[in-house]
Amino acid sequence: MESLRLYSKHKVGYYNWLLALHNQAHLLRTIIAALKTELTLLTFIIFTLLLIAPLNGQSNNIKRINTSELWADMTLNKPIAEKWAIGGDFGIRTALSDTKFWLFYLRPNVNFKPAHHLKFTLGLGSFNAFSDELFNTYEIRVYQDALVHWPKLGLFNFSHRFRLEERFFSYSEASIDNDFRFRGRYLLGVRTDGFSLGGAPNWTVFGSVEPFFRLNGKDNFAANNFRWDTALCYQANNKLRIELHYILQSSEFFFDNTQSLENIFRIRVFQDL
Repeated sequence: MESLRLYSKHKVGYYNWLLALHNQAHLLRTIIAALKTELTLLTFIIFTLLLIAPLNGQSNNIKRINTSELWADMTLNKPIAEKWAIGGDFGIRTALSDTKFWLFYLRPNVNFKPAHHLKFTLGLGSFNAFSDELFNTYEIRVYQDALVHWPKLGLFNFSHRFRLEERFFSYSEASIDNDFRFRGRYLLGVRTDGFSLGGAPNWTVFGSVEPFFRLNGKDNFAANNFRWDTALCYQANNKLRIELHYILQSSEFFFDNTQSLENIFRIRVFQDL
């Protein structure tokens, strides 16, 4: 009889322990869900603040213009070791509006990926812009960036890119001195999971906001302020992705006190080798 009472007591204690464990697990799930909600709200607030940032704080004396541009480029990536890869991108950019220019660039890089969600890049770029109306510009650009993929909230995969750029300029106009600019950039991006458009789930949508920061004072001629980007992306296979972008970019031209709002149509091709 005593053994039966002890058994019943232990059985009740075991069930109570299971119930407490279940309640703790439910509480943990509730906390995680709340944290995800807070992260979603925080991300929405950051997107909103970055999106409206170019619309505020501008002087009424600044002349505003709208322009259109077409960009086309290709990004290559070649793994050379377990955590290392080489690659880069190259392309052309031109104006579709009245102010005509052509820009050609080549930007090779080296990538180190210590973890699945983290990548570091060191690169060197050459940007050459030609214009019939203004002087030609030749730029050598050294850059370093860190890319972090986090968090994933449901169908949305967020990323953060922090970049520093050291930019060395020379000009076709002999009266203009060579120039050096130090710039910071922060990109907050989000990409959806794959979805289907009548076939395999090879499609994604990408969006980002990116402010630019002048770190060595005011530029002499022009500076980008902000970039908002949205794209429809098609994964042709595990090594090839094609993206169609619409970019809204805000820039300033200091030599004639002008702010430009640039509508950019961009075609991007990503190829792993």
